[in-house]
Amino acid sequence: MIRALALVALLLAGVGIHGLLAYQVSRRAPEIGVRMALGAGSTDIVTMVVRQGASLPLAGSVPGLALAFAAGRSMEALLAGVEPGDPATFLVIAGLCLLMAIVGCLAPAVRAVRVDASAVIKAE
Repeated sequence: MIRALALVALLLAGVGIHGLLAYQVSRRAPEIGVRMALGAGSTDIVTMVVRQGASLPLAGSVPGLALAFAAGRSMEALLAGVEPGDPATFLVIAGLCLLMAIVGCLAPAVRAVRVDASAVIKAE
């Protein structure tokens, strides 16, 4: 049951990151169009969007890991088969969350590459 809830939470986090980045990419379409008109390649745009989308989850994982380590000590009786400060568990879960953030960034990044630079510049 807890695994199912954890998967739902991870899925919701990915959908939330995807939605936020899709909104930011749509608002930054003129900037992306200008960058592409000035010669930015598609890999540059994808890298920019993914880096922006992954920076907040990466920054949040540091205090999140510290809080999880502190909370693990208080929940030691509820943990079965796992030590409260198991570094492998913390690293796997943090890596999985960061991977989900990057996967959530990919669709808006690909959408950003498909921006027609001339149409966006004419609209401004």
